[in-house]
Amino acid sequence: MWKNQAVIANFEKLKTYQNTLFIEPSEGLLACDQFGIGKMPPNDLLFLAIKFIFTLKNHTIIRDLINKSFLITGGATSEKIDAARKITNNSSGMMGLLLAQVIRFRGGKVTYIHGSLKINEDITDGIKSYQVVDSLELNNLIKNEIQKNDYLIMNAAVTDIKIKENKLQKISKDKLEEHLLNKLEIVPDILKNISSLKKQNQKFIGFCAYTGGLKDLREIIKKKFEKKGCDLIFANPIDLNGQGFGESAENEGWLFDNKGFEYYFEKTSKLDLANKLISRIISINK
Repeated sequence: MWKNQAVIANFEKLKTYQNTLFIEPSEGLLACDQFGIGKMPPNDLLFLAIKFIFTLKNHTIIRDLINKSFLITGGATSEKIDAARKITNNSSGMMGLLLAQVIRFRGGKVTYIHGSLKINEDITDGIKSYQVVDSLELNNLIKNEIQKNDYLIMNAAVTDIKIKENKLQKISKDKLEEHLLNKLEIVPDILKNISSLKKQNQKFIGFCAYTGGLKDLREIIKKKFEKKGCDLIFANPIDLNGQGFGESAENEGWLFDNKGFEYYFEKTSKLDLANKLISRIISINK
């Protein structure tokens, strides 16, 4: 039914209406026992869309990203220690996913590349997404997708250390310490490595989770700009109560540019922060 010519024409007409948020049907097993587009979207996604509307001033929906495309990364990568163990981090992937859905709600085109997600994956529904495991997969997929997008938002929490050599066998516990001491190495900086691919009309945005005070943060951000070659960096504290990782955590933070500009976002829900952050990013581009 969704592909019926009359339905398509009516949907296209609805798209011309102001103050309307569109959630298209999902793809899956339909009532007719065929696989296709036409399923009711997940309840959690519909609830997220409703929450998004209530974060907006006067509940006014602005479809201002229709001609913009974004590549978002999120979630935690992991690196094998051996056949049974791995190294990873605490990222849930929630912030990257909310950034992606906000862009979609505002009419933009979005591709979401993510590592392991520690959230309800129903709210990934409707987004073009790819799952990766380690930093190498993430790096290669970004390279494949980056030229198709106006913005790269590098929100993935890349595991910073890995094992140098073959990891197909399990290392016995009595040899594990030696294995780690001799074979650990630093994962290459993905944002730094892909900065050479950046076109003049593109914007690259990095993320920085930090602990400590704002004075120290400014020094950290200065060094990151010198190293990474991005246009903007958003920094959020993870050592404050109720903030940082997780689906229900709130966040605050500072958006910096490479010319010394900084903008503070007050503590709020991750959904509200994602929306305000996207608005600020696209306004700086003007």
